[in-house]
Amino acid sequence: MTAATPKVTLAMPVFNGSNYIRDALDSILAQTFTDFELVVCDNASTDETCAIVQEYAAKDPRIVLIRNPKNLGASANYNLGFEHGRGRYLKWCAHDDQLSANFLAECVKVLDASPDVALAFGSTRGITPTNEITTPTGADTPSLDSDDPAMRFRQAIELAGTCFPIFGLFRRENLAKSTLHRPYYGSDRAVLAEAALMGKFVRVEDAIFYNREHEQRSINIDDKVQRSLWQTGKKSRGAAAEHLNLTRHLFEIASRHGDIVSPWRLYGHLLGRSLRPRQLGRYGLELANIVSPALAGGVKRMFVRPSRNPDPSKAV
Repeated sequence: MTAATPKVTLAMPVFNGSNYIRDALDSILAQTFTDFELVVCDNASTDETCAIVQEYAAKDPRIVLIRNPKNLGASANYNLGFEHGRGRYLKWCAHDDQLSANFLAECVKVLDASPDVALAFGSTRGITPTNEITTPTGADTPSLDSDDPAMRFRQAIELAGTCFPIFGLFRRENLAKSTLHRPYYGSDRAVLAEAALMGKFVRVEDAIFYNREHEQRSINIDDKVQRSLWQTGKKSRGAAAEHLNLTRHLFEIASRHGDIVSPWRLYGHLLGRSLRPRQLGRYGLELANIVSPALAGGVKRMFVRPSRNPDPSKAV
């Protein structure tokens, strides 16, 4: 690739990320693979995020800062990084995570060598706010190497854990044919499922993804309506229906790639998944919440088992 057209685009969506963005930038700039651009999409931050990025950009022309005039929500901001990127491969980056110095080199090597691989991603380690190594929150995803696209689709939905592979290296041409991120929390699972239809996933053990655990992470927002604000830029009961939105999105994806696999093979799995008692319960709660949050709360209390340890001072 020429200097004007980098081989890899790193897209970093961020909102008020001054707490950890220096560590993330240092980690990226320390990569042994250097043919990349870093597109930072700032979602109308009110802290020092933009000043920090501008400081780094003044020293490294590979860094481009895009400032949104208003907060678009996380999903639109993720997609914005793709739209502005030019690389053959694309990796989304979080402002609070870090990478081993060989991460890009090892993942690029896999994609260059294997055209049937759609995504190369690292093995995950957790890090604390003070950069101590810890156990990551959630299960890591294995490689998805079946030759059957329908099998990979099912595995991507069921085995994605906390969706760490969303921070792996994708082929831009595949993302261009996809539905990308949608305005509901958890749409990264659908992004992965669609990518799995287009090719295999390879977990690169020597490439380490350091996922930071801290209180401000979106995964720690318990209120789904509040979480919809993070995802879409506004509070929405409709966007808070995360399981219903994901299911609808997956059925749409299943209908779009008949050149790869018969949609009916995918519909069968999705229908079976949708009819599981646990899923039906989730759908019911989300529909009740759209009508009335109080109603949803009452329904949830009817079915959620009371704590065996009601005294919080004795919790372990």
